[in-house]
Amino acid sequence: MIPGIEKETVVFILWALAILVLAWTWIPAFIASLGGVRFVTGGSNETSRLELSKNGPDFQFWAKQLLALGYEPIGSGFLRVNFAGPHWALISAIAIYHNASKNSYAYMERAPAPYSFWPGAAFATIFTDDTMLISDNNRAVDPDPEDECIRQGIVTLDLKQLEDFHQATLEALKKLKHRPETDQSVEALLAMLNRFDGRDAKRVHSRAGTQYLFAHVLIHVCVSLPTFVLLGFDHWAVPTSNLILAIAMLTGERAQKKQYAQQVRMALGQKLRQ
Repeated sequence: MIPGIEKETVVFILWALAILVLAWTWIPAFIASLGGVRFVTGGSNETSRLELSKNGPDFQFWAKQLLALGYEPIGSGFLRVNFAGPHWALISAIAIYHNASKNSYAYMERAPAPYSFWPGAAFATIFTDDTMLISDNNRAVDPDPEDECIRQGIVTLDLKQLEDFHQATLEALKKLKHRPETDQSVEALLAMLNRFDGRDAKRVHSRAGTQYLFAHVLIHVCVSLPTFVLLGFDHWAVPTSNLILAIAMLTGERAQKKQYAQQVRMALGQKLRQ
């Protein structure tokens, strides 16, 4: 033990540190599991941040395709999820484009930190009956015309292919008396995303919070139980093992996410140079 400090004090300090580290993810996960997830959007007509020269190859890869398809940048913003599973908040930047002649938005959403890369793009059309069509290049699913938010997509790096899919579905929906909304502003898109993505985010992150708590509590109990039985709750080894395990898991998860993001950026950069 540390010279000059009583054993009980050392154990107390170690337990306090372990609890603080665990609380960093366990508290938001607990709040999320109880339905406390909150979804917030915000944005403006500012487009200076969408210049190609100010962004990396992952952004440029998608933005150049959108510009070639006739979409113009009309604004930028953010999507924020409070109490997102084990995270206090996840914040994603959003870049918004529009093509009036096609009655369609296109938007890119940057993955939240530590990923912080642009994984793709989506096309969206808002209808006068408060429904919406979203086509995503990372979603392999067929549309359900009965949904308020009709989600579809194909897994592709070619946004022209995705846009053709979006426009084909849009024409089919027009025949079913769905009429595109005339208000094609940044605020209109963000309001609809807040409505539909917010609903989905609450369900997904609430489940993620429950799963995170179950898995991590089980891991820490399994690690602590043998030491607790052999040495007792007031032995320094019990809080120390929990503290080291918590730090190792947090560090490992973050490093893995950053490595994945770097690999994606490099892959899209290579595609951009081809």
